[in-house]
Amino acid sequence: MKKLFSRTILAGAILVLVVQGVACADWDKYEFHVENGTLMRGPEAFTVRAMETPDLIRPGVAADALPRAIAQIGEVGGDAVCFDLYGFDEKGKSLSDDAVAAVNQLQRDTKEYRVSAICRVLDGDAPQDAKLRKAAARTAAQALKDQAKLIYWIDGPDCAALVAEFRKHAPRLAVAAPEGAPIVVVSSPSAIPENTPVLLAGALPHDLHGGVSFVVPNDETHRAALDKAMADPIEAQPWAPDNSILSDEERAEGWIALFDGKSFDGWVVTGDKDGFGIRDGMIEWVKGGGQAVRSRARYDNFALRLDWKIEDGGNSGIYLRAPRAARASKVGMEFQLMGDHGKEPGTKTTGALYDAAAPLVNASKPAGEWNSVEILLDGQHLKATLNGQLIHDRNLDEHEKLRLRNHRGFIALQDHNHYVAFRNIRLKPL
Repeated sequence: MKKLFSRTILAGAILVLVVQGVACADWDKYEFHVENGTLMRGPEAFTVRAMETPDLIRPGVAADALPRAIAQIGEVGGDAVCFDLYGFDEKGKSLSDDAVAAVNQLQRDTKEYRVSAICRVLDGDAPQDAKLRKAAARTAAQALKDQAKLIYWIDGPDCAALVAEFRKHAPRLAVAAPEGAPIVVVSSPSAIPENTPVLLAGALPHDLHGGVSFVVPNDETHRAALDKAMADPIEAQPWAPDNSILSDEERAEGWIALFDGKSFDGWVVTGDKDGFGIRDGMIEWVKGGGQAVRSRARYDNFALRLDWKIEDGGNSGIYLRAPRAARASKVGMEFQLMGDHGKEPGTKTTGALYDAAAPLVNASKPAGEWNSVEILLDGQHLKATLNGQLIHDRNLDEHEKLRLRNHRGFIALQDHNHYVAFRNIRLKPL
């Protein structure tokens, strides 16, 4: 069935969204609304960096389509998917149970991955007749009225009537349309009103850190452009590791010093720069808000060695092949670090691949003592030893929760609001 607009037109269009939210003080932390001219998700301002994958919930699409799309989008810095709603009957008076279930599941999955979503309501197989489209808008609103964790996009020449019908039955939902919507879609940057959320469609804003939201097609060209625009300046700067601190044997084997023991040269603190500090040759947690200490470069196949210690009951981790955005422990992997000496191994104990694979043994030392870990990632082969004991030797392709994880990404040290320290960080590219 004919689309409302072609992908070619979409790729060149610029859309601006102005949200006028429903007055409500009890928003869930993942629900969209507008407050004082700012797009909010729950209590915080939110910038949507979305990429289109229209067929995510279409019948017959592979079950792994969403995690694959999120991995692609998160790797380059995107934080939202945009998909089309399917499943209307020919009169627009019903929406298939499968379609409703798919939207509900997508909402749960995007929350788990720490990304958001835009649902284009009247595209896909929606009726084209104005009367039937109005019926479809009513049907969609009634079916999805409780899913406030998504933004809903309505387009077409009759959009004002459609929005009115949609909002009558789902007043809490954030709706986008060229006319009559709480989120106003316009086609020119010159029409951008002040003090309103902005969404550019088909193009990246000049300043990706300026709070301007956008949606672009999920293709290689736009992913490359977003990746370049989201890169930290340090990634383009020359860097030479200080390998003088390595042993002759390590240098001969091809190891490099990722941490020089003196500075954050070669690293990025992704949050509050005072959240981590350097003392006595180690990187240590100082206070909450640092988010992570992330490598300047991304790696695919490597061996990683480092020492770590943590407080009793503490929680931290080492992110492997981490993306720019989305949940690093779900798109990449998190090697769990806990102050849990003596606890039986599980999927959230020391040495676990977080929430996915338990270690063979919890080989951690008592809180406050230094532990030594070596992790090898070679394609889909992961092997890890902790304090000289083998704790993983697995093929990631054979693990349902791990087979779709990134094959390349950053190495990062997690801030989880507990004291943790790292030293002797070395890497050998494979």
